[in-house]
Formats: sequence, structure tokens, C-alpha cells
Amino acid sequence: MKRRKLLGMLLAAAVAAFTLVGCGSTSSGEEKDQQGASGEESGASEEEQTPDEGETEEPEGSADVELPEMETPDEWVSRFEGVTPTPYTDFSATDDQIAKIKEEGLTVGLVMHTGGESFSNAVISGVTKASEELGIEIVAQTDAQWDAAQQSTNLESVMAKDPDIVILCQIDVEAMTDQLKEAAANGTKFVFFDNINASLSEDDYVSLVTTDTYAAGVECAKDMAQKLGGSGKIAMFTWSAPNLGNRARSQGFRDYIEKNFPEIEIVTEEFYDDASDCAALADAVFAKYPDLDGAFGQWDIPLEGVISSAQGNDVSNEFVGTCVDLGYNVARIMAEDGMCKGIGAQQPYKDGYYSLYAGALACIGEDVPKMILIDPVNVTKENLEESWPVIYDEPLPDDIKSLLN
Repeated sequence: MKRRKLLGMLLAAAVAAFTLVGCGSTSSGEEKDQQGASGEESGASEEEQTPDEGETEEPEGSADVELPEMETPDEWVSRFEGVTPTPYTDFSATDDQIAKIKEEGLTVGLVMHTGGESFSNAVISGVTKASEELGIEIVAQTDAQWDAAQQSTNLESVMAKDPDIVILCQIDVEAMTDQLKEAAANGTKFVFFDNINASLSEDDYVSLVTTDTYAAGVECAKDMAQKLGGSGKIAMFTWSAPNLGNRARSQGFRDYIEKNFPEIEIVTEEFYDDASDCAALADAVFAKYPDLDGAFGQWDIPLEGVISSAQGNDVSNEFVGTCVDLGYNVARIMAEDGMCKGIGAQQPYKDGYYSLYAGALACIGEDVPKMILIDPVNVTKENLEESWPVIYDEPLPDDIKSLLN
């Protein structure tokens, strides 16, 4: 493993602050976190959320690599030409608007891309919290298990409930177009989180609520560069689906490494159809590159597969894994000083929470931004306990917390 071979020289270098790229928004340290769309706190108090959302306290002895900032190019954020993202901190509902929403007796259906893991559970929790605040009934909730055809069937079943609002994450960005357009023409308010159908017009949907995933990839690259001391050989694992939101993660990671760290070589980028394939893909990568120093996973489950492969191939625990999304398993690996060293986390609780507020405001005739953008959070072992409630609106699980002591 190549480990800080220039340590003596690099220790004198200044370290750039870990400031989130916000695509025109203010830095996270200047924002009030966990504020509801009504301006009231929806979860843990701000005093409990230190360091500030998205800011990282540098662990002792790691401040040896300068980490410049990188802004997100428009093409990796907007999804649609002419759509300008609005920071979630600039999106809110007034007391009068909330009262009017409650009078409407609205209903909502959730057409989930998958379920049962940390990200989806947090989205559902965010929707549930907002539904309680707004008096909106959740009449349907489905789980497609990453199957686009099943998601289409699920959408039909949800529409049979005649919900006023439908919240969904599109699996195949080219699928369900006719279904969505027909339902939208009949008055259903569609709000997408994370990913959106690529063939819709602005009249077909209310908003896309999403993390700046390019910036999330950049945060992963920063962690990789710092942990490797600025040099090494790494691999990338990227979903093969034509999904702009996910591709933005990998592009942010690649751009940051290639622009700022020429001594870090990306030896291969492996493409998978199913995240469960990543362990087998990684076996082949380790066979070809036995001196591999690290790997980037497009989200937590692919990285879990890579780590499993690394362990099976007797790779040193110094191997540096980074990924987008703070799942339970990678959080536990991180807490145990395992191979997951850094995460550029999305904020799925906010995805769900602000999605329902967007749909509800549209139902009462209010203008809603076509894209609501949420900053990623850089997570390392050193700030894991503080970052978890920012991302999930609940404390770090006790079994993971116990590993930090």
C-alpha cells in the first residue's frame, strides 16, 4: 500500500476547509439544519448537531493533503434544460399555507424504488413526519425492489387509490412515461426524489427533490485522496443504468481525482447491472490489480460487495473504500475501523419530508421550485455520531455508537 510517502513534506501544507458544494446555495455551516418546511424544527435541536451539517472535523494526524473545492457543473444537477435548482433552505411553507393544506384533506401514495434499507426507510420517515404536520393521509406504499416493470405495476395499483400526490424515485428514467403523463393530466401531483423520468415536461410534475450527487462524489474523492496521502491505485464501481443522478456521483468522484491528484490512478471503472454483482466484479479486479489501494462505490451496497471481496482476498484493512449514502452496514464498518473510510452522504429524510411539502403546496395552487437541492454530508468515523441524526433525524444506533468508544 502506498501510504503517505511524502508525509514530512505534506504535513506543512495547509488543508482546505471541508465546505460542501451547494450549487449556488450558502455553505451548510451557515444554515439552520433540521428545520421543517414551516420553519419549525422537525427533529433534533441544532445544538445537538455539531459539527455543522456537512462540515468535517479533521482527525489528528490526517491533515496532510490539501483538498481544494470543486463546484458542480450545471449538466450534472439540473436534469432539465432551463431548470434552476433551489436550495432546500430557501423552500418553506407559511402558517396560512399549512392551514389551507390541512383543510383540503389530501392523500399521498409512495411508489418506492426499493425498501427495507436505510435510505428508503429514511425517505418514508420524512414523508411520515411531513404528513403528520400537514394532515395528509398516506394511502399506499409500494416496494419495487429495483425492478422497473414492477414499479410500473405498483404505480397502477397506487393510482387506483386516487391519491392527490404521488412521491416516487424513478428506477428506469425512460419508463412509465405514458402512465405518468396521463395521471398528471388528470390532476395527480407527482414529486420525484433522487431520480426523475427523463421524458417529462414541466407540466407533468411538481418538483424533483434531490441531493447534489455530483458534490457527494466529490466528497468521496476528498476522503479517498486524504486517506491515500495523494497517491495510489483505485477502482470505481458504477451502475450501468442511464441514470443521470447516479452517474453524477461517479463523475464528481472522477473529476475531482483527475483534476487534483494525478498520482492517484483510476485503473478501472467496473459497471454493474445489479449491486449484488459487485463482489464478483471486485474479485476479478483484485486478481488483475493485487496492489489496489482503494475503491469508490456508487452507493453503500456496491461498496459492501467490494469490501467483502477485499476481505476474501486477504487485502489489508488499510484499503480505502468510499461511497455515496450512509447505510447501516457501512456505518458499522466505519465505526469498527474497517475498509469504509469516508462517505458523501445524501439526506434521504429531507428527500421525503420536502417532497410531501412540495406536493401539498402544489395542490393548493402555490408555485413550487422544479428542483429542490440538498447538500451532501461528508461522513468519517470522527463525525459519524454527529452526522447520523443530521441525515436520518434520529440518533446513531446504540450498537454502532458503542463501537466508537
